[in-house]
Amino acid sequence: MNDIITHIPPRKIILHPRRQKKIINCVSILYYRQGACYYLSVSKIAEAVKIRDFKQEAKDIQAKLVEWRRWCHRRPGVGFAVEETADYIAALLEDWGVETERGVGKTGVVGIVRGSRPGPTIGVRVDMDALPIQEENTHDFVSKYPGKMHACGHDGHIAMGLGTARLLSRHRQDLAGTVIIIFQPGEEGWRGAKAVIDDGVLQRHQVEAIVAGHIGTLSPELTLGQVGITFGPIMAAVNNFEAWVIGRGGHGALPHNTVDPVVISAEIITAWQRIISREIPPLYPAVLTVGQIQGGSTHNIIPTEVYLQGTIRYFHQSAGDILRTRLEEVMAGICKTWKAQYKFKLDQGYPPVINDPQFTKFFRKIAASLAGPENVKVLEFPTMVSEDVSFFLQAVPGTFFLLGAGNTGTDSPHHHGRFDFDESILWLGTALLTETAWQYAEGKYQQCN
Repeated sequence: MNDIITHIPPRKIILHPRRQKKIINCVSILYYRQGACYYLSVSKIAEAVKIRDFKQEAKDIQAKLVEWRRWCHRRPGVGFAVEETADYIAALLEDWGVETERGVGKTGVVGIVRGSRPGPTIGVRVDMDALPIQEENTHDFVSKYPGKMHACGHDGHIAMGLGTARLLSRHRQDLAGTVIIIFQPGEEGWRGAKAVIDDGVLQRHQVEAIVAGHIGTLSPELTLGQVGITFGPIMAAVNNFEAWVIGRGGHGALPHNTVDPVVISAEIITAWQRIISREIPPLYPAVLTVGQIQGGSTHNIIPTEVYLQGTIRYFHQSAGDILRTRLEEVMAGICKTWKAQYKFKLDQGYPPVINDPQFTKFFRKIAASLAGPENVKVLEFPTMVSEDVSFFLQAVPGTFFLLGAGNTGTDSPHHHGRFDFDESILWLGTALLTETAWQYAEGKYQQCN
């Protein structure tokens, strides 16, 4: 202990050393030896007597969190093509003595931290895929691969997941229960969560709850370091669609000899928006966006076909039912009116992300202890973006939180070529995941319900 203690002259100690050789409280240890007293600082307590303090320990590895995040940012993989990232994660886990499964849900990685005593099992879910976006940032860790970029913060999530595995692995001898850290591919529209679940990870490890989070600027209600929660829906359901309007092409000066798919497509897009304003109940949030239109080759040729691609978002099942039904009905009616043909495809999408109220109550107390009660906000409005963590939360109870990570230097939105986040927040995300997993595995959730 000599190498980590600081000598204090005996005259500064009030209590007589023979009455109490060691005094432990929440801030310090006084240690008596050979007529002198010594003081152990808070940052050395865990090292000396293995007292668990995940808030401080997460701060202590902040530099490593940044290192891991930047390594992954340089090497983005899209969809399920995340082998380089997966190999990096697995190698670190194995180096720390964490039991590791590779190839879960095609290219996912699972780290298993088993405690020394029986207890519940909780999953920590981390997404690790990037986006098909050309990076426009100029910092020294930009993407190495043209047209691929971590533009949604998943590189930060990977760092937080690795930090969670690292901290838990240090304390596994004191842990009850098991923590499963799931590094999932294919969140960005690929239903990667479903692939991982279908691979049996929840059943195989008897996972009873899940915790996950998202950093960035997804909610305007959150500033840097604030934690956003809800006791119900926090993100919307999504279905993406493709549509083809097939007419009869011809000369732009002779439109009467054609069936113009451009004009018909414009009418369809306008009519679709009336579904939102006139058929969905006003208190049921819903969004319909056409994000891609392709057709034609030059100014004086009416094309034969126009291609449309878009997305619908909603929280309530009844709103989703209306949208999924009426999209094609409206398109079919307009195409019939103007003598065009059409094709329409709607994907299976993701369900809404719905937090379990009891688990979120449990998480809220933990977040308040780490971030401060004033920095934990029950969001007034959920966000209309979507996340396939919803599949996990359909299978087991849990919560999905938002962590504010924007500042004046990171003002580009998610899914933008200049997106970035404030790395100083990585320690807090790590501490939130780690402390929640630990307390659940220790049975604290069961005790509070």
